[in-house]
Amino acid sequence: MKSTLNTLLKVSSIIACSSMATAYAQDSSPMSCYWQVENQNEFGILEHQLCSNPRDASLPDVFVASRGILRSQNHCSISWFDGYRTELKGTVEVEGDKSACYGHSVSFRQESETRVVDGIQEELLKCRWDKQANNTHKLMCDEVDGGTIGYPVATKIQAENSAQCLMSLNSFTLDLFQGGKAVIDNEPAANTCDLGPVYFRPFPAKRLFDGVEASLLKCTWQDISDSARVKVCPNVGASNKQVTVALMVNGQQQSMLDSVNRGLKTGQIIEDKTLNPVYPPLYFKPDLN
Repeated sequence: MKSTLNTLLKVSSIIACSSMATAYAQDSSPMSCYWQVENQNEFGILEHQLCSNPRDASLPDVFVASRGILRSQNHCSISWFDGYRTELKGTVEVEGDKSACYGHSVSFRQESETRVVDGIQEELLKCRWDKQANNTHKLMCDEVDGGTIGYPVATKIQAENSAQCLMSLNSFTLDLFQGGKAVIDNEPAANTCDLGPVYFRPFPAKRLFDGVEASLLKCTWQDISDSARVKVCPNVGASNKQVTVALMVNGQQQSMLDSVNRGLKTGQIIEDKTLNPVYPPLYFKPDLN
């Protein structure tokens, strides 16, 4: 009996999703969904709505809603898990009255892998929610080159299959990405269950300082011993000099910018902490005289 009910629910929901496909914008695609009975007794029934994974149909179905029906009172309540989903790199959208238990259709809008903001191309970061103990989850994002950031971008508390969350944003982590910083469109509310897309924004190639155009320097750390490293910037100024701007010994960093700038004849190197206070970029500003 339960198997027959599940089949009927799945077929009817798929038909409903298909029939309402034209209600969505062109950048959204209807999801193939069905209701699955999770538990039932003489008092009521608990169902979950699952949809085929829009990124890869071979992966497990996506959980998008939960509803409970009380038989004696003919009452139904529903909770939705729509909005941006980190694991899908896109947004689950619901069409219809979300307070009602019936008459909805579900679609998926994929997030762009790249976007241009203020003339700078940003790249969508690969992020994931890592489950910890006591229903705690940490949002971890990788560097563009695949390297790992050891600190979570956000942390949330969420029980399994619950739409109730408590989230906190670790904004300092956004500045830990080399060559730029991670950006989000909106700071999350404390009760949200997902952060939204996280993009990497590289430092701009050119900046204006006091009306003078400065160029971003491509500096790298180089090992000189087991305990020491130097930060080297090539192609500095018109003479394309290579300069050492910092020294790190046993994890302690010392800036050498003041002495380097005293030795430059055609301009100066500027550390721009307004773009990233943790890993500030360096720009070369030429002299105009």
